Amino acid sequence: MPRIFGVNLLGVILASIAMFFVGFVWYGLAFTDIWMAGRSYTDANFENANPAWMGAGYLIEFVAALGIGWLMKKAGISTLGSAVAFGLVLALLIGVPMRSYEFVYGAYHDTGAWLVDASHVIATFVVGSAVLSRFD
Repeated sequence: MPRIFGVNLLGVILASIAMFFVGFVWYGLAFTDIWMAGRSYTDANFENANPAWMGAGYLIEFVAALGIGWLMKKAGISTLGSAVAFGLVLALLIGVPMRSYEFVYGAYHDTGAWLVDASHVIATFVVGSAVLSRFD
C-alpha cells in the first residue's frame, strides 16, 4: 500500500472515514440540539447549505488522520492501547485547547456547546489513532 510521510495510505483513508463518521454521530444525531442551541442556530441556518462543504469537512479529517499517523510513527506507537492513550493525550493537549478559541472569544460562551466540541475532538483523535494502529 502506498505511504504518505511513511504512513499507510489505506490506514489514513479508513481513519479519516471513521473520524468523519464520529462527527456525523456527534453533530448530526447525538448532540445536535445541545450544540445548535449553544450556537443559537436553527434549522433555517442550514436550509441552503452547500453540500460541498461536507467534502471540505472530510479533508479536515484526512489531514488530521495523516498528522496523527505521522506522529504515531515518530513516537513508535503501534499497539491499540498505546494508540488510544496517544490519541487521548493529543486531544487533551492540542485538539481541545485549539477548539476552545470559539468558546473564549466567540459571541456565545455556552458550556454545553463547548463540551460537545471538546468531546468530539477527543473521540475523533482516539478513534483515528485506534484505526491507524491497525496499519503498519
